[in-house]
Amino acid sequence: DPIVTVPLSSVSAEAPERTDIELETSMVGTLMPASVYYVMPKTSGEIREIYVSQGDTVNEGDPICRIDNEDQVEAARIQRDTARIAVDTAKTSLDRMSALLQTGDVSRQTYEQAKTAYDQACAQLDAAQLSYDSQSELSVVTAPVSGTVESESMELNAMAAPSSQLCVISGEGARKVQFSVPDRLLSAVEAGVPVHMERQGTEYEGTITSVDLMPNTQTGLFGVEASIEGAENIAVGSGIKVYFVSERSEDALTVPTDAVTYDGGLTYVYTVTYDGDSGESLSEEAMISEQNRLATVHKTAVETGLSDGERTEIISGIEDDAEVIVSWTAQLYEGAQVQVLPKEG
Repeated sequence: DPIVTVPLSSVSAEAPERTDIELETSMVGTLMPASVYYVMPKTSGEIREIYVSQGDTVNEGDPICRIDNEDQVEAARIQRDTARIAVDTAKTSLDRMSALLQTGDVSRQTYEQAKTAYDQACAQLDAAQLSYDSQSELSVVTAPVSGTVESESMELNAMAAPSSQLCVISGEGARKVQFSVPDRLLSAVEAGVPVHMERQGTEYEGTITSVDLMPNTQTGLFGVEASIEGAENIAVGSGIKVYFVSERSEDALTVPTDAVTYDGGLTYVYTVTYDGDSGESLSEEAMISEQNRLATVHKTAVETGLSDGERTEIISGIEDDAEVIVSWTAQLYEGAQVQVLPKEG
């Protein structure tokens, strides 16, 4: 009977590539103002007038509220007036000692003591005057920066003290992003690490600026803050996706991810060894196209590492000079003969 020849299956093969491979992780973050100011009074008293509400835009120096601190002002006034009397008394004593010094009726030491007492009285008056002026000015609390009133907790006739928060003002312009990570990702989010972000199809660049040293007691996650460029017009509180490199392998031996197969819980790639160009190993029933090379298939077990979707790291199982099949055919099995297409270029 005549022998019927059948073309061998054609495959493409290439050597593994040495390259850096990165694995990205994404988290959902929240846009926040880059600068937040907690406004507190510097004096105590009842809140008599409130000038702002949540959501208001304020300029630096705008009034926030007026506090009735008349008691403190009156106390400062009495202290100032008392200091003035002390200065007058010390001045009178100094003038008398100066005259007596000229006639030799008192010693230089006695005069110097009178002068020191006068200087001290003047210093105390200056301090008392400053305290009085400050108390008078502190009755009106003003905005420390231009921005937006994010929240306010003032009530008319309620008591205010230096430890009580009146409102929160977010500064104009710049934004930052806050997100959280588990402890296994802490090494990937150190300060200075670049990140990229995406919201509604628009991408933004940024840099991690800080990482909490302790986890949140409720979630067990670590808080992270990152700068963001060009997000000034996005509303505070908006969500945004944050991407960062969580794992990286440098100069890794890699193959196309599509070349990796799985069987029985193990990982494989198909490699080839060339049988020569003369065709002496070619079976009678098979034929090979001109320019192609005859090769034998080997199902090679490998250990894989990182994968970025396009390429997969090979930790062990093949070397740099291996020829890995990167195209698919149903005739791939240990010992199969195939014809390898010429490499492009």
